[in-house]
Amino acid sequence: MKALILVKFASLATREAYRLLRETPAVLDSSMVYGRYDAYAFVKAENLEAIRHIILSEIQTIPGVVETLPCILVEDDGSTANAPGAGPQSLRMGR
Repeated sequence: MKALILVKFASLATREAYRLLRETPAVLDSSMVYGRYDAYAFVKAENLEAIRHIILSEIQTIPGVVETLPCILVEDDGSTANAPGAGPQSLRMGR
């Protein structure tokens, strides 16, 4: 199971929080983005409970992370590069 997680940072913590997000072992890919959210993190796990654990225990615990929006991939061509356009289903998780 794969998920694209949109991440919002506190404005003064963006740079350091993004560095820590990129260093999170469960994050396979990440990038800064413009818009309502500041970055995305691409993760892969065995099941939805494991993705939930990654979000709650590894991403939301990063100092400066104020909100996450997980988007569970429902279609996948096997390419990480195509994850953002794969038609995600969303489940909002506030902190």
